Amino acid sequence: MPAKRMCLNAIRSPRGLVGMQPVQVPSTVEQRKSPRRPCTTTVMFENYLTGNYFEGRMVNYSREGMCFESDIALTIGTEIFIGVEKSPYSPNYEVFRAKVMWSRALTLKESYYSVGVGVRYC
Repeated sequence: MPAKRMCLNAIRSPRGLVGMQPVQVPSTVEQRKSPRRPCTTTVMFENYLTGNYFEGRMVNYSREGMCFESDIALTIGTEIFIGVEKSPYSPNYEVFRAKVMWSRALTLKESYYSVGVGVRYC
């Protein structure tokens, strides 16, 4: 099985990121089996293969995955580790392995970050 590469695309450059690239847009049909629960906390995510770290903010979570915001657009299918500072699952710092299911550009009115990312836990 060939190794997957993580593709990073900067959407806007509020803090020094350069370049404009389109991101994948999620479908509008609800496909989740578990309800989403709002939760805002800091996350760090790492490319499973390269070990590169980035930061973001969790927006919501469910039993199967989560949505977070970042300035890095990840390619659909990329596997990452996500560290959650104040996890809704336990009082301690948690780390989850997840697969990117969708990403979309965010406007400045929606978020301080430029990309929304949805992941499913592996």
